[in-house]
Amino acid sequence: MRSSVLIIVNPKAGTFKKGRLLTAVDTFKSAGFGVEIFTTAKTGDAEARTKEAVGSGAYAMIVSAGGDGTINEVANGAAFSETPVGVLPFGTSSVLCNDLGLKKDIRTAVKRLVNGAVYDVSLGMIRTHGQKQRYFIEMAGAGLDAAAVFGVNKKLKAYAGVGAYIWSGLKTIENEKFEKITVSIDGSIIACNTVIISNGARYGGNICMAPKADVRSSNLYATVFRYADRLQIVAAVADVFLGRHAAGKSKYVEHLEFKEMAIEGSAFHVHVDGDYFDKAPVEVTVVDKALRLVY
Repeated sequence: MRSSVLIIVNPKAGTFKKGRLLTAVDTFKSAGFGVEIFTTAKTGDAEARTKEAVGSGAYAMIVSAGGDGTINEVANGAAFSETPVGVLPFGTSSVLCNDLGLKKDIRTAVKRLVNGAVYDVSLGMIRTHGQKQRYFIEMAGAGLDAAAVFGVNKKLKAYAGVGAYIWSGLKTIENEKFEKITVSIDGSIIACNTVIISNGARYGGNICMAPKADVRSSNLYATVFRYADRLQIVAAVADVFLGRHAAGKSKYVEHLEFKEMAIEGSAFHVHVDGDYFDKAPVEVTVVDKALRLVY
């Protein structure tokens, strides 16, 4: 037996099925690994179990089998440890899996982890003025998308998955007041309505928000939205889908590379890897070589 892996499972994840989990277990065992499964019951369980696991030094790898929220917890629990982390596509959107090319076929994804390399990757770090702190591996945001995350109906999410976010987003746009956020990006002050912060390239599933972003790099990317009415919101979103924002061809969306950001104003919601975090003001920075990631 080569060694053991700990699979942290969120049974409420959007594409979780027992058969897919058993396929993952069988594939790891066929490669010579022992397997232990831990099933989460509530928010915080994945992070707590990950901290216990890295403290014990008993596992060759900790594998997140959930959604973006689960891998966020695992990343926060394993940050700055020697234990590598892997991820399997069990979530509603599985943004990191899309970014790493770990498709929805579980057997193929496990083989990628078994045969993959270990990379020292960067994490974004977000912190309130009250010093509440969280790392993110893919994305964070303030403004319209964070308000949509805040408004997601959890019962609807359990049944409708991404549809719950779309519905919340439409309601958020309907109620949008077009207030401005003050953002300092590497010392330059700008005003905008929404800012999305990317450590990885993908967003919301498989939208290429930051084409040059790479979790192995030491920079973050800001996608800054400015709009005055709902039609401009639609135009801004279309520009992102078409990649015009990253090419500098959008009237409503600006794309910037950065290392440090401050977001002011107490009226704006903030999310981290698709889960609600807090309200602004917050500070954002990048932390190099913060996590050992297998892919």
